Amino acid sequence: MIGRRAKNGTVVILWALLGLFCFRVTAQLIQALAPVSLLPAFEAWHSRALPYPLLVATQLVIITVYAWIAWGIQSGRTQPDRHLGRWLLGLGGVYFALMLVRLVLGATVSAQTWFDVLIPTVFHLVLATFLLVVGNFHFAGPMPAPAHPKTRTGAFDHALPYLAYPIVMIGGVALHLLLLESGLPLLASTYLPVFLGMATVTWLELRIPHERAWKAAPEDVKSDLLFMLVVQGLLPKALSFLVAVSLIAWLQTGSPWITNLWPRELPIGIQLVIIILGADFLRYWFHVLSHHHPFFWRFHAVHHSPEKLYWLNVGRFHPVEKAVQFLLDALPFIVLGVTENVLALYFVFYALNGFFQHSNVELRMGFLNWVISSAELHRWHHSRVVAESNSNFGNNIIVWDILFGSRFFPADREVAALGLEQRGYPQDFMSQMATPFRVAPDTTPADGPKPD
Repeated sequence: MIGRRAKNGTVVILWALLGLFCFRVTAQLIQALAPVSLLPAFEAWHSRALPYPLLVATQLVIITVYAWIAWGIQSGRTQPDRHLGRWLLGLGGVYFALMLVRLVLGATVSAQTWFDVLIPTVFHLVLATFLLVVGNFHFAGPMPAPAHPKTRTGAFDHALPYLAYPIVMIGGVALHLLLLESGLPLLASTYLPVFLGMATVTWLELRIPHERAWKAAPEDVKSDLLFMLVVQGLLPKALSFLVAVSLIAWLQTGSPWITNLWPRELPIGIQLVIIILGADFLRYWFHVLSHHHPFFWRFHAVHHSPEKLYWLNVGRFHPVEKAVQFLLDALPFIVLGVTENVLALYFVFYALNGFFQHSNVELRMGFLNWVISSAELHRWHHSRVVAESNSNFGNNIIVWDILFGSRFFPADREVAALGLEQRGYPQDFMSQMATPFRVAPDTTPADGPKPD
């Protein structure tokens, strides 16, 4: 249990933060109804992300919930819960980091209204700090015995599983945008955050591995480097030149309106969300088909052949499957006229998320497991048990799995053996290029039952 002095200090901080937020709500309401010269104008308090009536209703709900939380701690009705504390610290940390990035971009490079309005951003930081303080209160409670003891010790290693993903993802995207604004060429601004992400995830695999038995052997690294270079690097470039450029030239001759359909006037963040949702929808159904149709499974089995996961084998795809993915992923948006800057931002997100998805890093994603196709979810997709691997098809996000009932994440156990049911599937690069044309895996995942 935490001491009385620490609890009293927590209560004082919570009520002070809530008081600041109430001041923000009241001041904005005054400027909306009866403006006074002592306060900033109404526009300075409002980013226009929500219509003002809806914003006020949301603010009142927040005040009510936060007051209930503060009173629960003050009255002693709320006792520390260490697991809840971890979740709140993670949520508060992500929230705080997002608003800090918003503050920095608004003060330096962005001309977008949502970034430039200073006062709302500052008070979002106040709300995030409230969550962090409550999380710290709960985290000070007694620690239950872990179900799966880990060998790492220390507060830093304890926090890494919760903070690694949001920090690297937010930092990578922010660095990409800042490098672009500083005048660095698009190629360098795109690949520098990706290479830094590679290095960071490699370090995390050494620092906080999920399974020490998944450490990559030299022959695995050699094969996966070839996959990354040939299939993930050279092949998309060739397809972009041979397919995308030729198709766009043909469309501009016969149907030029198609290449101008993309909503370029929208903020780049919204364009990114549209690409992620659209590309993942197409990739989701192709992924499902690859698990149910014997012809496509021949090629997709290459991706399921590793018996250990680490970030580099995220690129282990047969070129035939990668070519189809390109037709469903980047090509439709290139044809519609998406700009290079938006595609570059999508690539940064896609790459960094993919490194984490396949990584041998101990991660705790919390509520993000309902949004992102995370490592915690994707490991089940690589299970050797057919009923388990026939799930979690999302490429970047898990939204479509939720909607179509294929999300699978049991809370009472971790995934066991990985790989194919068929034993002895070749693992080297050249053999995996030829095997789909010669030998079909014994079974496809569709032969097994669907997970509950």
